[in-house]
Amino acid sequence: MHFYVQPTIATRFKSDNVEVFSDARLRLTPTGSISTSKRPAFYWRESDTWAYHADSGSIDPTWSSDPAPFIVSQDKPQQPAFKFLASDWMYQAGRYEASLELLRSANRPLITKFCLIISAAAVGELNNPQPPDQTIRFFRNDLPKFTSASDSPGCYRRDTD
Repeated sequence: MHFYVQPTIATRFKSDNVEVFSDARLRLTPTGSISTSKRPAFYWRESDTWAYHADSGSIDPTWSSDPAPFIVSQDKPQQPAFKFLASDWMYQAGRYEASLELLRSANRPLITKFCLIISAAAVGELNNPQPPDQTIRFFRNDLPKFTSASDSPGCYRRDTD
């Protein structure tokens, strides 16, 4: 099963130095009703770019590079699309505590924690995509319906939930 994460990585402070990021790691930990489920073991498979196809209206990933170090400087933020793979794992409806860890030359990893809620409807879409649906399923945390009336504000959810 594959899973994309596309963070924006930037330097907050004025500096002439660059930061070299050498690896990316994704962790998803099932919580609540699915806490006894197997935790997926993801690995960074590749980095992709997104291609929009006007004739079909689809957005498809296009290989950009194998896992490789990348540089972030103050004048050149990065927004890599990391493709992670996990063997022997399928999406399950429920809540996941997640972290994206980026290893860097500063000897301290950059770790971002977030939560992900996958509904039963989203699991159905992910496991059985039906053309002509788009090939990418977006999970967002910034839609008003998720931030204002939610029991889990800030969690990423399928944008159609």
